[in-house]
Amino acid sequence: MSPTLATAGPVPPGRPLIKVCGLTRPQDSTLAAILGADMCGFIFHPPSPRSVTASRARLMPTPGVRRVGVFVDQGLQEILEFMEEACLDVAQLHGAQGPEVAGRLPPGRVIRVFWPESQDSGELARQMDEWRALAHLYLFDAGSGGGGHGRRLAADVPESPVPYLLAGGLSPAQVRRRWPADDPMLAGFDLNSGLELSPGQKDGEALKSLLPWPRRTPAGPA
Repeated sequence: MSPTLATAGPVPPGRPLIKVCGLTRPQDSTLAAILGADMCGFIFHPPSPRSVTASRARLMPTPGVRRVGVFVDQGLQEILEFMEEACLDVAQLHGAQGPEVAGRLPPGRVIRVFWPESQDSGELARQMDEWRALAHLYLFDAGSGGGGHGRRLAADVPESPVPYLLAGGLSPAQVRRRWPADDPMLAGFDLNSGLELSPGQKDGEALKSLLPWPRRTPAGPA
């Protein structure tokens, strides 16, 4: 299992963390890993056109890269089963899972998703404070949940107590424009639909244009 996601404070300058999500094909996961992605994400949400089963995700190679499972409807026991079957390092919680679920997952291996466009600012601040000791990365996405919608995040990103990833239909060109970032807590970017030829089919040329950097830190064996 790879190192935890824990980050003690603001992310040092350098290249951003890159998570390539919505992977459904072995050739895409292999290419993302070879090119230098830090994380490869697999969606376990049947309504999504990018959803895969745990057994299929297990067969997708990600040499040297953290493997992230995206969970929407699953409870604790099912998440633990998926993590074992699909050889996952990290659980990304998109649904109604509460802090009590995160507290039962392996320490340092939780990403919590928030939606600034649809959440009341006061409630969002309360939830971010509640999760700060349990999630070692936050992810700010567009829309109101589920993921994979391809929409850009229109709302301002709130001040985060935890390093975070930015998502929402980002393309490689948009990532380049946003990095280096003014916000020292912006750790990197989660890309999915902005790298695709069609849902679940990644564009190799887009991946190559996104990932010319070496990894910022070694990811360790998957």
